[in-house]
Amino acid sequence: MRVMMQRRPVLVIDDDPRSCELVTAILTSAGFEVRSAPDGASGIELAGIVQPSAILLDMMMPGIDGIATLARLKRDPLLGDVPVIGMTASTDLTYTGKAFRAGANFFVSKPLSQASLVRVVELAVYKVEQGTPARHHRRHPRFHADLAVRCLVGAGADRSRELVGTSDNLSLGGLLLLLPEKLAPGTLLGLYLGLPERASLAAGKVVWLDPQLTVDGRLRHGIQFVRFGSDSSLVGYRGYLTQIAASQGS
Repeated sequence: MRVMMQRRPVLVIDDDPRSCELVTAILTSAGFEVRSAPDGASGIELAGIVQPSAILLDMMMPGIDGIATLARLKRDPLLGDVPVIGMTASTDLTYTGKAFRAGANFFVSKPLSQASLVRVVELAVYKVEQGTPARHHRRHPRFHADLAVRCLVGAGADRSRELVGTSDNLSLGGLLLLLPEKLAPGTLLGLYLGLPERASLAAGKVVWLDPQLTVDGRLRHGIQFVRFGSDSSLVGYRGYLTQIAASQGS
């Protein structure tokens, strides 16, 4: 769905003038107003002035790099809820994982794909542009996805057991999981997420349970992520959500 009703601009922070020009051209043609800054310090200052709907932030900049810029943005009481889309040409998963933990909502890779860039920006600004205060939004957008999930319940080889379930929806903070039996809120789980390209390992906790059975006799569980098994697992999962966002376009 193409978002055309926004009034607040999208801010691009990138030290590469050609990259800024390309992003500006792509998003302007899609109906966005775009402002740009050549470095982290001026980007933070401009963000405070224009209060953007979303920020596209290059992660590899001289001086104040993307990680430090992101950390400052997230600490700012007026800018902390603005969604940030990281941009990088780096294939260093450790660096990308640090950016996600610092608060990046999505990532797009350079060289940029026009369609993917527009869809991810639309996703990032959609709820902001509905006029609802950011504190009333869900912290993370949710996406429907049927993903096979293996759950290790309990701790220790003699007390653990495995359940196989299916996701109903996914988010950056957790997932809605359909399981064949009831697990009490507070139960800790080891999660094996069957992503299409590579499995992702995480630890999670049951935060709620719907006692009503589904038509196929399973139970809905709300699972909150506690941590991911590695930087590559985190990056793989976030990348998968970005692919879903781009394909769904909303």
